[in-house]
Amino acid sequence: MRSVTHTEMTMIAGFLALIFAAVVLLQIPARSQEWLYPLVRKATVAKIDYETRQLAVRETDHFIIKFEPTDADMVDMVATAAEESYKPVTAALGHVPDRKTMIIMYPNRTELRKAFGWSGDQNAMGVYWGGVIQLLSPHAWMKEGDSVEEFIHSGPMVHEFTHLVFDYMTNGNYSRWFTEGLAQYVEYKANKYEWITANNRFDLELFTMQELDDDFDNLPNQALAYRQSLAAVRYIAEVHGEDKLGQVIQELKAGRSMDRAISNSLGMDYTAYDKAWREWAVDNMKNFEN
Repeated sequence: MRSVTHTEMTMIAGFLALIFAAVVLLQIPARSQEWLYPLVRKATVAKIDYETRQLAVRETDHFIIKFEPTDADMVDMVATAAEESYKPVTAALGHVPDRKTMIIMYPNRTELRKAFGWSGDQNAMGVYWGGVIQLLSPHAWMKEGDSVEEFIHSGPMVHEFTHLVFDYMTNGNYSRWFTEGLAQYVEYKANKYEWITANNRFDLELFTMQELDDDFDNLPNQALAYRQSLAAVRYIAEVHGEDKLGQVIQELKAGRSMDRAISNSLGMDYTAYDKAWREWAVDNMKNFEN
């Protein structure tokens, strides 16, 4: 019988630590989780790295890209888009990761869904989770003849890298709607891209702030929930200023709750903020729907 190598023993220990940390994380108060969250994330990165050890690897200045040989012709495109995302995201958030970011590229939607245990009707071009960006190969969604510039403009790199940098800054201390709104805002600023469909126009009935806070990922109209989150973040930046958006981020980094971060930064309570951004969105976001 083959003996277990030192590397494998290290990985097994990491997996056990991840399980233990996850169990403990569920048993302690939220404010006490701040020191544990980075440990769980680090163990998750190690686990994903080990589980994808058979993949080919391409390194750039700031990223490690792992991929199937069938996607070798896509790696240059993904590498270029990743490096193009680095400066605008780190500049917008004022934070530079202390190590290279791992990107796992899956050849098709089936493999990406399998990695997350998704049902057959869930789709995404990219996902950030646990310190790793997991990406659908451009082969699976780009049209023949599309350029690198098109991938940079409409692909997921800026969005997912924003999630990653923000997560490392705040150690998970944020509302889902805010991280989605922030990722879209940085994407909007960097690439002038905004996701607009017939289902997320602002003449529809909007979700309440409580719905966005409590159940963002399960709201029945995800396109509308995402666009509302963008509007709520854009309102801060465009009405109160980029410095105030940066202050909200710093408040979250310091461990403040979402409503307290808004209140401390904008000088208005959460209810007043909710009313203000909605009124602003109806008057301003509609300009982009025509």
